[in-house]
Amino acid sequence: MKLYTYAGNVHALQSLIIGKYNGVDIEVPAFEMGKDNKTKQFLAKSPMGKVPVLETASGCICEAAAIARYVARIRADSNMYGATFFEAGLVDQWIEFAKNELDLPVGMWIYPVLGFIESNESNTAKAKQDILRAFAVLEAHLLHSTFLVGQAVTAADVVVSMCLLNPFKLVIDAAFVAPFPSLVRWFKTCINQPEFLAVLGQSTLLMGDSVPAPSPTKAEKPAKEKKEKAPKEAKPQQKEAKKEEAKPKKEEPKKEEPKEDEAAKAAKEAAKAKDKLLKAVIKEGGKKGVEIEGASDMGGLDFFCTTIETPEGDTDLLLTAMDAMNSDPDPEAEDRKGCSGHVGKMIFSAGTKQLAIVAYVPDSEHNKSAGNVDVQVWTQTVCDAVGGKIVKAAHAAKSPKGGKVVVAVVESDPDKGKYAIKDKDTAMAAAFNFLREKGAFPEDDGDDDDDPVFGDDAFDDMNGW
Repeated sequence: MKLYTYAGNVHALQSLIIGKYNGVDIEVPAFEMGKDNKTKQFLAKSPMGKVPVLETASGCICEAAAIARYVARIRADSNMYGATFFEAGLVDQWIEFAKNELDLPVGMWIYPVLGFIESNESNTAKAKQDILRAFAVLEAHLLHSTFLVGQAVTAADVVVSMCLLNPFKLVIDAAFVAPFPSLVRWFKTCINQPEFLAVLGQSTLLMGDSVPAPSPTKAEKPAKEKKEKAPKEAKPQQKEAKKEEAKPKKEEPKKEEPKEDEAAKAAKEAAKAKDKLLKAVIKEGGKKGVEIEGASDMGGLDFFCTTIETPEGDTDLLLTAMDAMNSDPDPEAEDRKGCSGHVGKMIFSAGTKQLAIVAYVPDSEHNKSAGNVDVQVWTQTVCDAVGGKIVKAAHAAKSPKGGKVVVAVVESDPDKGKYAIKDKDTAMAAAFNFLREKGAFPEDDGDDDDDPVFGDDAFDDMNGW
């Protein structure tokens, strides 16, 4: 059998994992969305041009859930579809739960983070609420069950856990899942099974390795301490002490503290604020780096464009953010940060006076598309699109993956209706277009069905939002 899909597609990975449990060999040929799915040969297999598609000796099967069910049922003697007819119904129940309760809100939360769709605060907030509601259902069930159906892994566990893989890697932190320790225990149990590891390898989660402890139902009140009565013999001493206290003490003249110079005080406050801002920039850059690493792993992306808010148009701070994005993770740190030095990127930060731009291309040994993108030409092309200028030409990047960076600015002119926030969108579009022309980013032909980051009918119910 052959499974046609793009790299990192969790809707295809689920069938490969189920295949491992059932001892089924499934070949995954090289496949490029936007190209291979347009051929007559592929359209004969999948009329809508979507993936995944499973090619069998009897014909082709489309739609991710149908493929997962088919592979799970290939062997009647395995536990992939439960041990009884009733358990088979429960497996179907949880597969439908993943599709109806998780797929859409998961996409609405992670796709803006990856830059695949425009960010919408209202949609993201609703997505989080919907996921919390679904998590509450899973937590209640898993509180008394090791797996979703029966006493061993079934296709239900595989499908639901794969639906949650990218959120756990990209956006779900320890605070979000603190109320759901049983869910986290189950998820980590699944992804560390040999059959999962054979397909996924080791997964790095945003929340780290810790499992949240169950929240206490009621806060225990501290026990009241019993006050010990002072022995009667101590009373004369207490009276003597009171007499001593009653005696007036000679006040020593207070030494006047030298007044801090106002300028020095202001300088100290400014330095404090600057240090705080620098930490915020490094934190945001490190977090965005992890998100980009996840996007690269999920969709095989070599280049990416995104915004960094905290520098507010300051080029030096934006360059610092780029360094944080490219840095290797600190093994001693609680949270994973950076990790995206192998991904070429252009980042933007809009301020009141200007739009700051920093472009980075790693050494070609770390990025297969790096040879197609000249960082200086890339940046100049973007500047030409928005009336910007390069302020620091290509120079060595502070990245463990080598490469070069370029810094540019686009100055605002309110009198002419030129604002950084507007220029940012135009500049980012120009950056992506350049990458597409160089074959360094997937083509966008205007057909949403062909976009490789979207799973099967993930947005069919979008109108319900």
